[in-house]
Amino acid sequence: EVPGPVKNLMKTASTYTSVTISWDPPEPSDGYNSVTYTINHGVLNTTGEAMTTENTETRINSLDPGIPYFIEVFASTTGGNGKERRLIYFTREFAPAVAVDASSIKTKWISRTVLDISWEPLTLHEARGFPVYYIYLSTSSGPVKREIEPVANTTDSSIVIDGLDSSQTYVLAIGVATDGVNLIGPAITIESVVVEVVISQSDLPVGSTIGLLLGGVLIG
Repeated sequence: EVPGPVKNLMKTASTYTSVTISWDPPEPSDGYNSVTYTINHGVLNTTGEAMTTENTETRINSLDPGIPYFIEVFASTTGGNGKERRLIYFTREFAPAVAVDASSIKTKWISRTVLDISWEPLTLHEARGFPVYYIYLSTSSGPVKREIEPVANTTDSSIVIDGLDSSQTYVLAIGVATDGVNLIGPAITIESVVVEVVISQSDLPVGSTIGLLLGGVLIG
């Protein structure tokens, strides 16, 4: 009988340079005479290296923090190979290496109080962790201040903000954080220059402009 996929594939322990990955046998766990597991592991977006084991746990050494890795595991019996499970992980997360690209940010008024914001997400290699994006909005003409609280956060690459006033001029900042650094709150990386965004009149209610603040200043 062909086995099912392994269950509960997870990172159970890690250091800066090693990781322990475990999983549960496919169901039914007592229904196969002999089960072996094939593991394919490597840096994300590479082919990786394969190995086999009869255990439901493996330790991988010689890794680097801030690098995204993948591991794929599938069970095999005399009946064939089961479906693989995949996990993406970091041994340790670092603060992002780069900020959101200002040129990728798009804004569109859905109504006079609702603004849609989207941007090109960081790759996991750029983020050096699993990124969370923080949205800052200010009605002042200067840079977004350290004391300002984010109005929202998301792990997606777009968000809809309600309760705004399209007759106002806003300064928008998008910060990106990981679990890699915690100062006072998450480690936020934004740019220190204001970039004006031109929004077509067909997308924008009359009387509103949006400015952008993006890039490489650390906010905590």
